[in-house]
Order: sequence, then structure tokens, then C-alpha cells
Amino acid sequence: MEDKRFQEELVRRYVANALSREELDIFFRLLAEGKLDESLARQLDEEALPETGRVKPLRQKPWTAVSRTFRIAASVVLAIGIGFCIWKYRASPIFGNTVAVATGKGERKEIKLPDGSTVWLNESSRMEYPRHFAAHQRKVVLLDGEAYFDIRHDKSKPFFVAASGTTTRVLGTAFNIRSYHFLKSILVTVTRGKVEVERAGDVAGPERKILLPNEQVSYDVRTREIRKVNVNSANAVAWKEGRMLFDNESFANVIAILENKFDVKILAEESIREYHMTAEFASTDSLPRILDLLSMANNLDYRLENNQITLTKKRKSI
Repeated sequence: MEDKRFQEELVRRYVANALSREELDIFFRLLAEGKLDESLARQLDEEALPETGRVKPLRQKPWTAVSRTFRIAASVVLAIGIGFCIWKYRASPIFGNTVAVATGKGERKEIKLPDGSTVWLNESSRMEYPRHFAAHQRKVVLLDGEAYFDIRHDKSKPFFVAASGTTTRVLGTAFNIRSYHFLKSILVTVTRGKVEVERAGDVAGPERKILLPNEQVSYDVRTREIRKVNVNSANAVAWKEGRMLFDNESFANVIAILENKFDVKILAEESIREYHMTAEFASTDSLPRILDLLSMANNLDYRLENNQITLTKKRKSI
């Protein structure tokens, strides 16, 4: 009964535009759960119905009819307004206790987390984190894409990043995670400090790798193989400076990255896709320029037709 009275009062105060930000959070959460439907319907009925207790309902004064029409119109506006607010509230970066951040093509964002840590989000990426971290840990989820984390040290609150079957645990450090859905592997690269990367457990149990600066873990999302190699960590974060750098990257990955960036389809035979290459471009370079340089360096030809690119090996001259 107390809940019902609270819901009625919440709806009444919403209509009166008297809710605080915290109360609005509760209002929209209950609304999304369908718990305010009855109270809202009652409120709309009260707004739409004529006043009761009139002795002569058939001879209403002109302004009474106008008043009734106005109340009906107001109820419609109320319903539309609530619908708009729900849409706006859900579309905003913050819904409930979770903050969602996304970037488009060619866009990068710098994010300040609740503990003061900093995250740089690369293009075509999505991440979620709580508005307030829990008392015993800090955890964010890299849903898709690439991010560079510079994490404040807090021994009492370890920091976790979940990304496609992996969990990266840190106490205070800086590292990069590349976890695009269109790539076959996830890369975790440390630039400062120390992290632990754990593969999600299965029958064999979880597998962990400890990383120090200039070390990288590669996790194959299909085979679930996890391996560690030495790298130049500066190359992994070149994207922060507006550079597109491939460091001994498979041509298959290069093709997938270019397809996503430029919305094209690239066809190449398997032997070409197995090439490994190192190259650097500006993030603003055009696709023809990139293809020209890649073809020249790898003895390839390319043909562009109807937003589709075909890569072939150059024929030897006779």
C-alpha cells in the first residue's frame, strides 16, 4: 500500500514538474519497469474527464467546454511529453547507474572516470562504466573497439576491464586494449606499470598472463589461445596522435580495419590475406592513397568498382 501511495505521489509531482534529479531517476526506472502504468492512466483520466458535480451538464458555459477541451489537450501533451522524456532519457549517455560512451568513425573521446582515471576511446568504439564505483573494486566494460587507460593507483580498489572473453586487472598503470568485433584477436599492450590478463574460464580453467611495459597479450577469440610477445608499446597507441600504424599486422586485419573505416568491401585471395606488414598512415589519409601505398609495397594491383575493392598479385612481366 505504501508503494502505491509513493507511486501516485511520484506521478503527481512529475506532472507538477517538481521532481529532483534523484526522483527523476526513480520515476523513469519505475516507468521502464511498468510500475507506473496504473498511476499514469489514472492521472490522464483525471486530466481528461470533465469536472463532476455539475447540476446542468447539458448547458455548459462556453468557457467550461473550452476548459474541458484544454484539459483533454493537456492530457495528450502530458502523454506525448512523457514519451519524449523516456526517449530522451534513454538516449542520453546516462541511464540509471550506467554511463555509456560511444564514438563514430574518425572520432576520438577523452573520458574522466569517477575515480579520476582517464580513458581515451578510439573511433567506432563503445564503453560502459558505473557513475559510482563499488566500494571494493572499479570495473568498466569495453563493449567494442579500442581504448587507452591511464588508471589511478588504489591498492584497496583493483581496476578491471572486461572485453570479449578477457578480463584485465590493474592496480595503477597505463595500457591499451584493442577489441573490435571484426578482428579475430584482442590485443592488450602495457605502456606503464603491470597488468594481469585473464581468459574466461572453461573446462581447463582460466588462463592468466602477467604483462610489464612493452609486452602484449594476444587472445584469439575463436581458438581461445592466449600468448604473450614483446612489442614497442608506442606503436599500439599511435592512434591517440592521429596515426594509423600497422606493426607486423596480418593483411587480413588491415583489410578488416579499412573495411570498417571506409565502409567498403575488400576482396583478396587467402595468400594475400596471410601477408604480414608494417606501415604507417595519417588517420585522415584517403582510401586511394592507402591502397596505392599498400599495393606498391606488397607488389599488388587493386581495382575499385561499386564500392568494392579487389586486390590481386601483380603479374610478372614477360
